[in-house]
Amino acid sequence: MKRVLVADGDQRMCQAIQEVLSELPHTVSFAFDAVAAISEALKHNPDLIIVGLSLPAGNGLVVVERLRALAAFIRTPIIVIAEQGARLEAERVLDAGANVFLPKPLRRRQLLVEVSRHLPSQPPQSVWLDATHPIGK
Repeated sequence: MKRVLVADGDQRMCQAIQEVLSELPHTVSFAFDAVAAISEALKHNPDLIIVGLSLPAGNGLVVVERLRALAAFIRTPIIVIAEQGARLEAERVLDAGANVFLPKPLRRRQLLVEVSRHLPSQPPQSVWLDATHPIGK
């Protein structure tokens, strides 16, 4: 079973992501600020990290930079999520080592496609339903 760390200051967003990912064979852990994100990554050694750009006690860019500086996370896929207005940050986040930048509101199918692409497994067909509705609303 794959391990996913979700780091976002919005607990509702974390719950919405967990709901989407619950249909896949993954365990999900959470962090609600930048310090906890790094700590939880070190503690759980996730196979994939989803991090919000706006995090208390730092930000997602710092989390990406710090994790990429650690040998254990050089190859760990990192998906960064951010508000629509943060598209200007996309290049900086990708340059820092993130694999994917996804704007909010997240789309269910978009998130599942990226998670499946970075953590290959055979998802049940039901996960592709409601692909056009934003999650976390």
